[in-house]
Amino acid sequence: MNIQSYPFGPLQANLYILFLKKHAFIIDPCVSLDSLDLKNRKVAGIFMTHAHYDHILEADLLAATTSAPLIALDQEKDAFIDPVKNGSLSFCNSEISIQTQLLLLKDGDVLSTADFGIDDELFVLRVMHTPGHSSGSMCLLFEFPDQEGPKKHMFTGDTLFSGTIGRTDIGGNMGEMRRSIAKIAALPDHVIVYPGHGESTTIGRERQWNPYFTPTFYNDII
Repeated sequence: MNIQSYPFGPLQANLYILFLKKHAFIIDPCVSLDSLDLKNRKVAGIFMTHAHYDHILEADLLAATTSAPLIALDQEKDAFIDPVKNGSLSFCNSEISIQTQLLLLKDGDVLSTADFGIDDELFVLRVMHTPGHSSGSMCLLFEFPDQEGPKKHMFTGDTLFSGTIGRTDIGGNMGEMRRSIAKIAALPDHVIVYPGHGESTTIGRERQWNPYFTPTFYNDII
């Protein structure tokens, strides 16, 4: 398993490719296919952590070209087709409306390799609804078996960044963000975090250095 990031555009939104032996997953499809190196892997799924335009610019084209399902959380489905809700009309003077049929997930869903037709590698994917930046934001927690215990990698979209959290003033809600950060803070320190912008981090590092990642921020939640 290997993970590669492709920052894109003036906001440097991260597209991630999670490489398996013969397959790959794309997280946040904002980069064109000709700029990606899929290393001859078959794309088994394209995940969208939330619907903001800078993360979904190439969603339809990537889905059509790779024949991979476009996957999102049920609570966010309306924003993918609404240029006002996804910010494309306001922030980039264009209208982005996803036309591909979405495969919708729910909070607490647990998926495995079998759900994606993969038979040469094992993992478990846990889906977490983490509203705050947007109402249907989700985090994706991949767990890979290892002799020393599961290796955990989480894609947080614009909910959690290295050293800070996502903004809540573009259709978000600070109360929901506080609850989402409290939920993420319950994860173990060794979880590696891949945010929607900026560099990767860990839960342990955020617990130590992120001023929002403390009970002071969410002390009326837990």
